[in-house]
Amino acid sequence: MTFYILFDNLINMIRFGCHKFLNAKPLVYALTKGIIKHDFELVLDTPANLSDMLRDGKLEAAVIPSIEYARIPELKLIGDFSISSLGMVNTVLLFSKREIHDIETVAVDTSSRTSAAMLRIILKERFGVNPEFIPVRPVVGDMMDAADAGLIIGDDAFKINRKRFVTYDMGEEWYLLSGRPFVHALLAVRNGIDLRDGLDTLKRAKEIGLASINEISLAESKRLKISREVCIDYLTKRIRYSLGDDEIEGLKYFYKLAEEHKIINKYVSLQFYN
Repeated sequence: MTFYILFDNLINMIRFGCHKFLNAKPLVYALTKGIIKHDFELVLDTPANLSDMLRDGKLEAAVIPSIEYARIPELKLIGDFSISSLGMVNTVLLFSKREIHDIETVAVDTSSRTSAAMLRIILKERFGVNPEFIPVRPVVGDMMDAADAGLIIGDDAFKINRKRFVTYDMGEEWYLLSGRPFVHALLAVRNGIDLRDGLDTLKRAKEIGLASINEISLAESKRLKISREVCIDYLTKRIRYSLGDDEIEGLKYFYKLAEEHKIINKYVSLQFYN
């Protein structure tokens, strides 16, 4: 009897996925630390794996790379949630042995789907180059052995010694190209999923997380072996967590260029969960 009650609860539980990078910590801090009660089955994984799980029905909701919203059918966006930047972001970096106009090959981590699309657009639109992209694990030495340049995203970007390479911040380059924010990740839910109760929990978790930047930064600085001040600067000045009018405009422009560059098959309209 007890087995079936537990099994029924698991069936009804919302499986919610979020990636492990520093920039997502304010969204899930209250959930992972038990500060607020929730009924989610919380899955922490890479952005690429989360997208695949959401597409395959293994998750009901997830924070996913923004390009994946354009590729996975039957998704709705949760308003006022994003991981975005305006200008320099510090965690989407192109590092190179050559000046950018001379790059012929780029090593790209296969998990960096949105950033790879963003980079391809920027290289073509701003610099008129169209290099070959080579999948390589996100290790600087391996990337430099395999290509002229490498794209590093997320926490690994904090490890880059910018004095060793010609380094370009893709958040800054996007702003120079578009004059708009860049939306790196979105909170999406599969169509037909009832997220009403869970949505209130996610909103409260975000509020708590944004009010706990000092605590998050202290813990993350130890994990990443960077200063607490770098974490605070990143979470408060580099990353934006809203999905307001400016972010939506930037997202639409990204999809427009992605379609023009044949990165996605067609322009996607934004559908929001009500």
